Amino acid sequence: MISDPILSTLSKLVSLYDGVAEPDGDNQMMVMLTANIAKQLELPEEVTLSTKADVDKSVFVTYHSELLSRFSRILGNRGTVSAIAINYDGYLKTSGFEKQLLQTIKPHNGLIRFLEAKPETTRYLWCHVAYTAEADEKRVGMVSFIINELTLVTPVDIGDALFWESDRIVVEHPEAISERKSEEISLIIEHTSAELVQSDLKNWQAKLSRAKARDEERLKTYYNTIAVEIQNRIQSRQMEGEGKERELARLDATNKELERKLADLEERYSLKVSASLYSVMVIHLPTVHIECELVRKKIKRTVTAVWNPFSKIIEPLRCERSGVPVYEFYLDDINAQIIAATAWNQKL
Repeated sequence: MISDPILSTLSKLVSLYDGVAEPDGDNQMMVMLTANIAKQLELPEEVTLSTKADVDKSVFVTYHSELLSRFSRILGNRGTVSAIAINYDGYLKTSGFEKQLLQTIKPHNGLIRFLEAKPETTRYLWCHVAYTAEADEKRVGMVSFIINELTLVTPVDIGDALFWESDRIVVEHPEAISERKSEEISLIIEHTSAELVQSDLKNWQAKLSRAKARDEERLKTYYNTIAVEIQNRIQSRQMEGEGKERELARLDATNKELERKLADLEERYSLKVSASLYSVMVIHLPTVHIECELVRKKIKRTVTAVWNPFSKIIEPLRCERSGVPVYEFYLDDINAQIIAATAWNQKL
C-alpha cells in the first residue's frame, strides 16, 4: 500500500498504462513502464521515483515537477472502456444464504424474506477519474472506485478478484449498458468522484486556508496600522479644512487598497477543480444473486442482493434517497423504498 499521495497518484496512472509500480519504503516507488509511455514521460523503462530530493539513483517528484506535468499531458488523451471476465475455480454455493442474509441486511421498520439464491454473472464498473486542482499552485491526481452495475452500490469492494492476472478473460463484445441506466450511472460517477476528489484534497485545502488566513492577517495589520497613523495625525494636529480633507482622502485610498488586496488574495487562494472520466473497465464476475422480499405494512417488493465469492460477503444495498451503501435502513410507506438512517432522520 502506497501512503504518499503523490506516489499513490502516480501508481494509479502507471497501472492504467500497463506499467507496474511497487512501494520501496515510505517515500520511494519502483516503476516499470512500457517503452512507449517511458518515451513520452522521458524516463527509462525501469526507474525509482521518490518524494525526497536526496535519494540516490532516483527521480525526485513533487507537485511542481515536470514529470507530473508530463503525466498530466498524456492524461489529456481520451481514455478507454475495456471489459474482462474473471474465472472462478471454486464451487459457487447457492445454499446457506437465508441465515446470512437475515443477519446482514436489516430493515428497521419492516421485514426481509429470503426467496432464492442462484449463480449469476454480475458486472462491475471500475472507474478512474483524473482531476486537476489549481489555486496558488497546481496539483493533478486520480481517484478510482468500483460500481456494482446491478445494485448501483458504490464504492464496493470486490476482494481479490483482480489479483491473479491468469484468471482474466477478455470479453470481446460486452453487452451495452441501457440508456436509462447509463444516465443514472453517469450521475453516480459524478457524485462519487466529487466526494473522493474532495477527500483527496482535504489536507491541501486546509493548508491553503491556513496560508490565506495568515496572508489576510498580515495585510490587515499593515493597512490598519497606516489607517491608525492617519487618524492619529488628524487628531493630534487638530486638522481642519484642506489639510484634513487630504488626510481623509489618504485614509479612504488606504481602505480601498486593502479591499483590493483582499480580493486579489481571495482569487489567488480560490480552488478550481476540473475532473473527467479517464477510463472504465467492465469486470464480469461470477456471483450469487440472492432474491429477497422487502415488506413494509401491506407493501412488498423484490430486490436482489449480491454475494461475491472473491470478497466472501453479501454486498450492501443502496439508499434510494442518498445513494450511500447500507446494510441497515428504513422502508418508506409508499413503495418500500430503501432509506438510510441519515436520510430518514432528515425526513422526520
